[in-house]
Amino acid sequence: MNKTEYSEDQFSEMSEDAFVNIKEACMRLQERTKCSNEVVIKMLKDVADFYILQDEKNNK
Repeated sequence: MNKTEYSEDQFSEMSEDAFVNIKEACMRLQERTKCSNEVVIKMLKDVADFYILQDEKNNK
């Protein structure tokens, strides 16, 4: 992926948008499945691990 540099304001806005979207997705998942916070935390960790691996592959 492209290594674009962002200003603090741009990064802050993207982070806030991402947080809101991810939080809403997690809340919808919990409403539909009645899963616990622990399940959501594991899923988020799995997603983070996926991106970490992608980044490691791209930086080799």
